[in-house]
Amino acid sequence: MMIPSTVTPEAKASAEKLINWYYDPAIAAEVAAYVNYVTPVKGAQAEMEKIDPDLAKSEYIFPTDATMKNLSVFRSLTPTEETAWTEAFQKAAGN
Repeated sequence: MMIPSTVTPEAKASAEKLINWYYDPAIAAEVAAYVNYVTPVKGAQAEMEKIDPDLAKSEYIFPTDATMKNLSVFRSLTPTEETAWTEAFQKAAGN
């Protein structure tokens, strides 16, 4: 999650409050249970046990260290690449 640098102090405070809410382990576990997707929140796995013990064991939501060693992260696109891909997508989408 990101907060634009151009927002008002009030909007920034509201966004930070929302982000903190999502990073509460109990909330993160609820979200992960709903979307069946990885959560980076420490403590979420213990909270998931209360919601769905089977999901708490899922390596798709809570990857083990062994699984993490087999993962890779894609690089970010440069601004030029981002523009080129966006334009190509828009063209393919008929926009």
